[in-house]
Amino acid sequence: MSALLLISLTLTGCTAGRASYYLVDTDRAYRAAVEAGAEELAVYEYTMAWLYRDKAWEEWGYSDYEAAEKLALMAADYARQAEQIALYGEGERGLIRDLEVLPDQIDTTPPEEEEDWDAGEIE
Repeated sequence: MSALLLISLTLTGCTAGRASYYLVDTDRAYRAAVEAGAEELAVYEYTMAWLYRDKAWEEWGYSDYEAAEKLALMAADYARQAEQIALYGEGERGLIRDLEVLPDQIDTTPPEEEEDWDAGEIE
């Protein structure tokens, strides 16, 4: 019965209902991240999920449902990222994958033809 009520509130556009749904969804995603070990394996994403989740509940308590909904969506996104990183490793962040050359592989010797070489001007 409560699920039906929640769905009907969500479909009718009731802001409080949508915010409540997203908060419940965020809590599920957050618990999944905790169970995956994100507290230790995906510290940044876990912390962002935790902070956005707490702020979303705070805004919901002040009846600012629109802000609560936006914050809950952000928290759920970070929680899912944290879970993925905890389950599948650092590669999920995509930081090194997007680089063509790793920083320690960059040739930093100055060109021979330029005498006024500045270390900040690496091509």
